[in-house]
Amino acid sequence: MRIKVVTKGLAFPIRIVLPYGLLTLFASKTVLKALLKNVAEAEEIIDQLDSRVIKETVKQFKEFKGTELVSFKTKDGTELKIIL
Repeated sequence: MRIKVVTKGLAFPIRIVLPYGLLTLFASKTVLKALLKNVAEAEEIIDQLDSRVIKETVKQFKEFKGTELVSFKTKDGTELKIIL
């Protein structure tokens, strides 16, 4: 997954690349609990998540690689794109 943000105030666009393997890793309840251990009520929310569904969703994302999920441009020239 790729995220691109372009604004007039920056000399170059911000680009964030999230590999699908990393997304799958974050779907693990153990990893989420370790990352969010200082957030109040995070453990309760994480326990409600079904990690198998999240991992299956990431697998489905791979089939639609290159699809633009979000693409918009504001009047001030700020541009955001999220691409699978």
